[in-house]
Amino acid sequence: MDTRTDIPAVELDGVTKEFADFTAVYELNLAIGENTFFALLGPSGCGKTTTLRMIGGFEDPTTGVIRLHGEDVTGQKPYQRPVNTVFQSYALFPHLTIFENVAFGLRRRGVEDAEVKRRVNEMLELVQLTPFIKRKPKQLSGGQQQRVALARALVNHPRVLLLDEPLGALDLKLRKEMQIELKRIQQEVGITFIHVTHDQEEAMTMADVIAVMHQGRIERMGEPTEIYEDPRTAFVAGFLGASNMMSVTVVDRGSGAVALNGGTRLHIDPSKLDGGDGTVRVGVRPEKLRIYPIDEVSLPPNVLQGTVTDASFIGVSTHYLVEADHIGEIAVVAQNLDDHHHRPGDPVKVGWLPQHCFVVA
Repeated sequence: MDTRTDIPAVELDGVTKEFADFTAVYELNLAIGENTFFALLGPSGCGKTTTLRMIGGFEDPTTGVIRLHGEDVTGQKPYQRPVNTVFQSYALFPHLTIFENVAFGLRRRGVEDAEVKRRVNEMLELVQLTPFIKRKPKQLSGGQQQRVALARALVNHPRVLLLDEPLGALDLKLRKEMQIELKRIQQEVGITFIHVTHDQEEAMTMADVIAVMHQGRIERMGEPTEIYEDPRTAFVAGFLGASNMMSVTVVDRGSGAVALNGGTRLHIDPSKLDGGDGTVRVGVRPEKLRIYPIDEVSLPPNVLQGTVTDASFIGVSTHYLVEADHIGEIAVVAQNLDDHHHRPGDPVKVGWLPQHCFVVA
């Protein structure tokens, strides 16, 4: 086994996948590091599941090379690769106990009984299911069944674990609990997890690195905070959370001064205008905005006036819609830190800091 740390756990080199009437993945180049929780994120039909299936050996690429830990596995069958997959459907054997479900792969490989017992018990302890060892799958909740599927995949000691929307069948509360559990388990076993999801919150909660896919290509890749704060394209800005977008004209690149169509001056970080001239698209996240009474005088550099059109109280925050001068309706998420709430029809000011703007292509 090669122990060099500079070799990616998974590498896709110019991988394209064509079906009869469309191309699902276009010339994908991707390197995923060892011991990384990696998320392929995107809407239905973007190519993320096809990419996962090619890594697992369930689909062959039309062109390109797939390497696992430096070894070319492009033509290998799934069982020949040091990879296991956890599917959304769980695919547990209903007639077998939890112990035997997890032990199934080991028994097929002829592992001795004592070793089977040791490894299965170790995995069930990892996923916190030791008390349920003699139960059948139908006697477990959805979240517990998902943990059994995870234990069954990990008991074979794969070097890469593929997760195909594994939390999609769970309710919201269970899904959030399993997000934390999956991240804990990945850190404990110390292998590469590749997780396919269309849920941006799920990806940001668990992943060390996210690749946002769109129409068969990776549109943006990086750490969750990096992508969220600087999405670079309108698609990524809209898919990874909500954004207020506006067209502005660059007035002075050196100072970051820009102007809306009506002449209102705004300011952004000058470094984000590199290469931008004339008209550019600028975005700001709703939670970066603050809403002020119309007579407030202590304001940040960027300010718009407008009228509240909607206010939705959701406990930890209030979500406002404000019809703002020159750009139309914008969204503001305000933390409920005091008793002052604005109502529809109230004239207000909305302000934000220059560094909270991003520029998209």
